Amino acid sequence: MYETVASDHPSSDTARALLAAALELFAAHGYRGASVRAITRRAGANLGAVTYHFGSKEAPALDRIERMVRAFFDYLRDHPELPGLMVQHLAGSDPFPDAARRVLEGNHRVISTIIAEGQEDGSIRAGDPRLMALSIVAQPVWLALVTRLLQEALGLDQHDPETRTALVGSVVRFVRAGLAAHPEQAS
Repeated sequence: MYETVASDHPSSDTARALLAAALELFAAHGYRGASVRAITRRAGANLGAVTYHFGSKEAPALDRIERMVRAFFDYLRDHPELPGLMVQHLAGSDPFPDAARRVLEGNHRVISTIIAEGQEDGSIRAGDPRLMALSIVAQPVWLALVTRLLQEALGLDQHDPETRTALVGSVVRFVRAGLAAHPEQAS
């Protein structure tokens, strides 16, 4: 559902505004508590923009997880300063900023909820949704943190669009295969 089709890819200003608004509202009210109407109002977009750019909140769980993984990659690409900030903060002893903690909690809650819903409908394998969510988010974050190392050591240039598309597609397939209750659901 979420291949590299321009209209499906959150590369427009509207899609980015919707994503930012959704993450804020998910962090504040949870996945079920953030209505599409509230998201579009906060983003200054029309009601149909969410479905146009991201599909439905009722889409199959594996498709929603895929969209989240792709959105994380896009967000980290669009904010290249974040990996450096993460490393500095993780190496230091200052408390984690409340705003960043709330976003992390909200994202984790959304992914965990989607996983639990997929487990209820039989599309996602059994396991602790909270731990499974951590595994999903770890991949885009780790790859963003080691961008320079991968470039220098392996010649993997994540800034090259073709390489990035292949890398994100590989992670998406890996995540889907790891979550799918039945192998045929992974593709």
